[in-house]
Amino acid sequence: MIQVDKVTKTHRRGETEIPVLRGVSCEIPDGAFAYIIGPSGSGKSTLLYLLGALDRPTTGTIRIDGALTGEWSAERQDRFRRHDVGFIFQSFNLLENLTAVDNVLVPEIPRGIPPERRNEAERLLRELGLGDRLDHRPSQLSGGEQQRVAIARALLKRPRLVLADEPTGELDSENGSRIFEDLRRLQADQGATVVVVTHDQRYIRDRDLVLTIRDGVIARD
Repeated sequence: MIQVDKVTKTHRRGETEIPVLRGVSCEIPDGAFAYIIGPSGSGKSTLLYLLGALDRPTTGTIRIDGALTGEWSAERQDRFRRHDVGFIFQSFNLLENLTAVDNVLVPEIPRGIPPERRNEAERLLRELGLGDRLDHRPSQLSGGEQQRVAIARALLKRPRLVLADEPTGELDSENGSRIFEDLRRLQADQGATVVVVTHDQRYIRDRDLVLTIRDGVIARD
């Protein structure tokens, strides 16, 4: 599904160029559960954002199903992010004035929210163990519950690709295990490709794809 070929990414601060990725090449098969691991500052999150078309490489190419993402128009990138990718971030990105259900439905607001979509959002939250939290606001939820709301929001679109950036970074071990169980269920039930950036290697299984980044290059996979 994903082919990364000699990708570099350089940030510019004033007159100074800061290389983050220095020639990353890898492949992530369709339906894989993949991890991107490595020390802080190695370029893990940068690579994840490139895979989600949130940014463009400085050089090199990324192909999704054979299509070069670098040739996509802004409209095509937006359509890919909106329909094909579910993003899960460490910070949850929930709106404090909305209930759990309404936070799941936020991406649907521009197009209007038919009753069947609200029913689907409620169903997802119940499946994630939040059936008694549907009308709770983020301040009334634990960290693990907030992250599960964020996961439900990503799942509502039934994405082909799920990108998670340190999804358990602020959670305890019990909640962290539950989050990864939810992600694996998504992979199994919907056939999604899941790519996770993490420092925590406790959740890696034998059949998972592991990409290790050090100093901006793939050190081992």
